Amino acid sequence: MKNIYLISSSSIHLLDDKIKDIVGNNSYTTFDLNSLSIDDILEEAAYFSLFDDKKYLIIKNANIFSASKSTTKEESSTKKYDKLIKYLEDPNPNTILIFTLNNKVDSKKKIVKIIKEQYEYIEINDLKPKEIFNKVINILNNEKYKIDSNTLYYIINNSLNNYDLVINEIEKIKLYYGKPCEIKYEDVINIVSRVLEDNEYKFVDAVMDKDLKNSYKICDDLMLESIPPQKLVTKIYYQVRNVLLVKEMMNKCSEKEIMSKLGIGYDFQLEKLLNYTYKFSKEELESYIKMIGDFDYKVKNGKIGNLLALQLIIMKICA
Repeated sequence: MKNIYLISSSSIHLLDDKIKDIVGNNSYTTFDLNSLSIDDILEEAAYFSLFDDKKYLIIKNANIFSASKSTTKEESSTKKYDKLIKYLEDPNPNTILIFTLNNKVDSKKKIVKIIKEQYEYIEINDLKPKEIFNKVINILNNEKYKIDSNTLYYIINNSLNNYDLVINEIEKIKLYYGKPCEIKYEDVINIVSRVLEDNEYKFVDAVMDKDLKNSYKICDDLMLESIPPQKLVTKIYYQVRNVLLVKEMMNKCSEKEIMSKLGIGYDFQLEKLLNYTYKFSKEELESYIKMIGDFDYKVKNGKIGNLLALQLIIMKICA
């Protein structure tokens, strides 16, 4: 077993599964680089136990390895990198460090090269529909639930082939039934989120990811479904606002407090917002909010149409 790992994945659940594979039945401590400094983690990692026991430390949101932009002092300080590099050169053999992030790593960074050459780098790719099907079937079988192929593929398709969304839908279904049983297609239709609503969230994600081509494609699809452009503008506004609020709270509040204040129900939703805080500066987010407000004023005063306003907002953010 290596004693330092770097794992990247867009899926929170796949990351957790890989961590469990590495840690096994051992206890571990979780740190978050959004709220703690690398100094705190390295101090804990370097500490030797009197009993010579293995110690597992999970470091979430390890964006120091990513290519995402950051305006935080933690990310911009080369001294912080130097301290981590020094530790990597002579790590505590009794400490297992597992760094995780939901972004792509920056292979040009020296610390990433050291991990790849001397330790263990694991990139978890998104699952294909068949792979999602097999994993979920195993989960349900282990918990004594039964489901037919058509019903499960309905859940997968309605979750846009996103493993995290599928798992969230499965959890809702299990809560609905309350105990292991046969999952019925007609019940699932009434429980799972609908494609249209999920496509709206997928659209907002594409805009926030600055994916201009995909943003316009999904926007066109939603227009064919007669979704009001103003509804999509509102969704973009609230996502931008939430990212800004998270950016302001991340060093002052716990994740639980942030989720409570924003009314967020799932960890993966907060993880997504946290990742966006590294893609946008505070000034950018504030400018987007002002821009959306300006377009809203022009729409209400008949100076511009709803759809054109939406298209211009997409263009500005994805630029």
